[in-house]
Amino acid sequence: MDKRTIYGIVLIAAILILMPIWQKWVIGTVEQGQPQTGDSLAVVQQQQHELTPHPDTITTPPELTTREPLAEPAQNADTAITDSLISKIPIEEIEIHTDKFDVVLTTLGGDITSIRLADIYDFRGQRVELAPRLLEGPNCEFIITMGQKSLSSAGVRFHADRKSIAIDENNPRDAVTMVGVLPDGSMIQRRYEFEFDSYHIRHKIFVAGNDSTLLFDEAILWWKGGLVPTEKNIGWDIREIVVRYRFGDDIEKVKPSSKKPSTADDGSTDWAGLTSKYFTTILIPDKPFAASGVRTSVFWQRDTAFTKEIPVMQFGLYHRIRESKFSGSYLIYAGPRDHFIIKKYGRMLDKIVDLGWSWLSPISKLLLGMFRFMNKVIPNYGWMIIIFTILMKVLLLPIATKQLKSMKKMRTVQPQIRSLQERYREDPKKLQAETMKLYKKHGVSPLSGCLPLLVQMPVFFALYRALSGGFQFRGQPFIFWIKDLSQQDPYFVLPILMGITMFVQQKISISDPKQKAMMYIMPVIFMFFFYKLPAGLVLYWTIFNILSVMHMLWVEHTWTDLPIEPEIIPVKAEVEEKK
Repeated sequence: MDKRTIYGIVLIAAILILMPIWQKWVIGTVEQGQPQTGDSLAVVQQQQHELTPHPDTITTPPELTTREPLAEPAQNADTAITDSLISKIPIEEIEIHTDKFDVVLTTLGGDITSIRLADIYDFRGQRVELAPRLLEGPNCEFIITMGQKSLSSAGVRFHADRKSIAIDENNPRDAVTMVGVLPDGSMIQRRYEFEFDSYHIRHKIFVAGNDSTLLFDEAILWWKGGLVPTEKNIGWDIREIVVRYRFGDDIEKVKPSSKKPSTADDGSTDWAGLTSKYFTTILIPDKPFAASGVRTSVFWQRDTAFTKEIPVMQFGLYHRIRESKFSGSYLIYAGPRDHFIIKKYGRMLDKIVDLGWSWLSPISKLLLGMFRFMNKVIPNYGWMIIIFTILMKVLLLPIATKQLKSMKKMRTVQPQIRSLQERYREDPKKLQAETMKLYKKHGVSPLSGCLPLLVQMPVFFALYRALSGGFQFRGQPFIFWIKDLSQQDPYFVLPILMGITMFVQQKISISDPKQKAMMYIMPVIFMFFFYKLPAGLVLYWTIFNILSVMHMLWVEHTWTDLPIEPEIIPVKAEVEEKK
């Protein structure tokens, strides 16, 4: 236990011991049950509840915002003196600078008012803010209940032991401790600890009731700051604004909904977090599954900077207490939604990064790891995707060669197939059996053309999840007009080039006149399908098409099949068939 923690505990103990003496000396004896704070705090608390309603609690269906308000203190000279003394406590901001972010705390509510990431910018060129306070209320609010009364940290004026902190290699750890008094006279301490080279803040809360015979029922630590879109494609970002939390080995999620603006889910909860496309804020209790449930709420806001309504999602970790005091310790992770960074925390936190279905996720992780390793040698992710595509083509070369040989054989046996179709046009079962016999005799597989596509489809989907969900691809340029491989091609050059290469590929491979319509339709369909996908994914598909065309031309010029002699059907057999 460091010196500042000891000082904080001593300070709280001193306040608890000296508070009754101070009250008697300054304002006289306070009647039992009468709140020991003035009207100003009650008004601030009431305004805070009006601004941010809370979802249901575990014990009763009514919302926290509809709980019975604290009893109004009598208007007399003594309470006026109390109001005057509390109002003189200054509201101050504490600035913390680390290598990962700049944080601003305030003594009003002991709250976090800003978390601005270092050297990470949004599409407007501004540093990414992970505590935007979209509703102008608290970001990190603690609410504790006693019976039908709720006590909030919002509006409480805290006393802080620090004015500012600079975290660096010479000062790798430091903390701010704030002490205040809740509206009922209970003592509350909020402590924020910071570390060098970390995207997390350790937040410790301690509450001691002013009467040991009265018990607190439940508590919620809320994160209400929300997240704003940081990417140019706002729609992609908004789709990823979701609250995720861990129940056992399951990761649950709550999407913003105007039909169900608040939710309450009870059960042993390990952690809860809010995500956007590339960033996340997570509340992680130090003890696994220490929370008793999750609460969420959503508001909708339209900002002049955005063309769409932004869902402001709030989430809180719920605790059952039934004690006269509360002590909680959490990690607040506020940073990139990066698989490799978050994975280090364990406890299945990497599941907050969506890398696809359960069978696809391992492939996505493998690709992310491979690209991360390649990035140490090749600094440009675009060239890495090209090299990866070449490797994939080489890996699939035996299958592709077999496919092309089968296609050439298919063209060779076409006259015999047409002969069989003419002969058995009135007997489909016989036609199918004879056709399959012909394929088997000449080693032809009608499905061989689909095999390379089927083999690479898992890689294609995994690459899509890696490009769209991998933070390492965010803002990575390639060449010329492609400034971000994780976003769509702004001028649609790659989708058009992909369509052209696909047309050439179809032109070379299709010989059946009945299938020539597909040669024109498929490239157009794929162009419209691909034009909104990440540029890195379209780059992969385009390069693969180009390599496939080159391979097809090489096979056409270097490999020839032996001519297949037409089958001679005995006349006697034909006569018997006619009979």
